[in-house]
Amino acid sequence: MSSLVQQVKGRLSIHVRRRSLALLEGGYASIHKGRSMDFDDLREYTAGDDVRDIDWRASARHGSMLIKRYVAERHFGLVLVVPGGREMAAATTSGESKRDVAVLAAGVIGWLAVRHGDEVAMVSGRPGAIHPTRARASEGHLERLLQEMLARSGETTPSGDLPGLLHHVARHVTGRKIVLVVADDGVHAAEVEAVLRTLRLRHEILWVTVADLDVVGVPASTRVRDVSSGRTLPALLELAPEIGAVYAEQERVRRAELETTFRRVDVGEVRVGSRDEVVPAVIGLLERRRRGR
Repeated sequence: MSSLVQQVKGRLSIHVRRRSLALLEGGYASIHKGRSMDFDDLREYTAGDDVRDIDWRASARHGSMLIKRYVAERHFGLVLVVPGGREMAAATTSGESKRDVAVLAAGVIGWLAVRHGDEVAMVSGRPGAIHPTRARASEGHLERLLQEMLARSGETTPSGDLPGLLHHVARHVTGRKIVLVVADDGVHAAEVEAVLRTLRLRHEILWVTVADLDVVGVPASTRVRDVSSGRTLPALLELAPEIGAVYAEQERVRRAELETTFRRVDVGEVRVGSRDEVVPAVIGLLERRRRGR
């Protein structure tokens, strides 16, 4: 059986051509911008840019204002925030195990960090038992983190504590980091907005939501088991269509409120429901952050 890091590399080679992989790594490397001697490239001037960064000669040749863009010389550590828990042993919208999708998402950005020479650490656990790891920059270390992430996401493991993990990072992680949150579906904005505001003052925050199976859309003939209780859930549409409609509306509102919070706090977020979606979603997320959107 191949290692988890090798599986990550395999997924990247399947989904990403060499040119796209360079874009992916470039997007990761340029999440943090700053003045330094490391010139990156030129881009169109937009309102609010520092006029000191205008390349006047290039602008004259091009016919429009161009801005010099720099990549900060220093490296930035990556902190994986992974609540795990039995909830991650459930199925995604594709029917795959959520923990497999979560591990791939963490592995893709973790591998890019290692390739960039950055150290990777992880904060995981549950209420009263939070487990931070040391930060290291090696594929072997990343493999151990992914294996630990997998082990903490089984059906017999305790539920995770995402707000608790975020508060731990806010209190104990110093310096400027890239914080990658790999979260289960069902997070409410009110639970995390305040701590995200605190974290965003210092860190760049990326968020990957692993989507739940749509229990409303499951055929009546299919039975879904709740991994938290071990009980089989009733088919909502079979019992009463109006129950399914109320549940769907509540989910729509919850997700809309969370997305609004992410935009307000400036957190980059993607939602994935299968392993096939992970690499394209991560590419899109990093490219948006690279462009400052």
